[in-house]
Order: sequence, then C-alpha cells, then structure tokens
Amino acid sequence: MITRTRSQKLVSAATAQYADEIDGFDPEEWLASDDNVALANGNNVALFEREMPGVVTGHYFFFCRGREAIELSKQMLNEIFTGPYNVQVIRGLTPLDNKGALWISRKVGFKPYGDIKTHVGLCRLFILTKQEWEQLNG
Repeated sequence: MITRTRSQKLVSAATAQYADEIDGFDPEEWLASDDNVALANGNNVALFEREMPGVVTGHYFFFCRGREAIELSKQMLNEIFTGPYNVQVIRGLTPLDNKGALWISRKVGFKPYGDIKTHVGLCRLFILTKQEWEQLNG
C-alpha cells in the first residue's frame, strides 16, 4: 500500500543509497514543506518536490528492481496523480549511466525530452503529464 510519509528515518534510509549523487538534501527540511510529497511502500520511497503549482520533480529511491519496481512506480504515479496533491506534471532527470531507471521511466509512460548536463553528469529529462497518464491508464 502506498502512503504519504513524513518519516525522516525512512526517507534518510532510502536516499542513503544514492548519497554521493545528492547535494544539499536535508530530509528534515525537505519534509517540513507541505508542498513536497514523500510516498512510501515498505522501505521504497518516491519523493515529489514541488517546483511550481501543479509541477513536481520526481525522484525514486527503490530497493526493489525489475518488474517489481515497474509495478511500484505505477502505484506511486497513481497515488500522486489521483491523491490530494494537485499534481499535473511530473518531470525527472535520470543519469544516462542508470540504464535501469531509464528503462523504467519509459515503461511507465514518461517521455524523453533530451539530455541535460548536470553536476552528476549527463541526464535525460523525462516528463509525464496527468493527461498522458490518464490516457495510458484509462
């Protein structure tokens, strides 16, 4: 079951696996903002950081992989788009060397919009709108 969490311990444990790629992330500060949404299923966490009204940047911190991660991603997207979060657009940046995450992003409906140079290297910009998600899951 997907639930919103405000647990620093859970978010810290999930994000620790990518600590070398995350600059300046403070779970306590991040969770203190009601605009940000952390969703959890067990120890798997998805963070949705509010950028502007209706737009979030999504970050998956899953311990599961493969088909299980795809199914969990779909459940997280269902919750963020249908829950009380006012999300119309999700965007994300995925490092080009993270083949699994690139694959999952496409499998769950995100569209690629080119590559962007970031502090962790070249990343692919993915975007999924609520309207596109509804068309895929209608």
